[in-house]
Amino acid sequence: MPTLRERVAECLSQGFFDLDELAARLGLPISEVLDHLGHVKKSVRPPRRFRVEPAECRDCGFVFKDRARLGPPGRCPKCKSGQIKKPRYTITG
Repeated sequence: MPTLRERVAECLSQGFFDLDELAARLGLPISEVLDHLGHVKKSVRPPRRFRVEPAECRDCGFVFKDRARLGPPGRCPKCKSGQIKKPRYTITG
């Protein structure tokens, strides 16, 4: 039986998912998925790659490309809008 982190990695290998989609697929709370996601990111070794499609402001288009945190931002630093497209994650290779 695979561990939760192995299940998260397996799910991410199938395509891009945001935290809500991962939580629903795995039957876990979002906070728990976010915790496991950080560990999965650290454990991915070449040739596989952990990739993040960054969050984006729906109002002004600001892209959170240099964000170190995996979770979604609360609001846009440019226009202060709370309308943020959530980041999506995958494992490629």
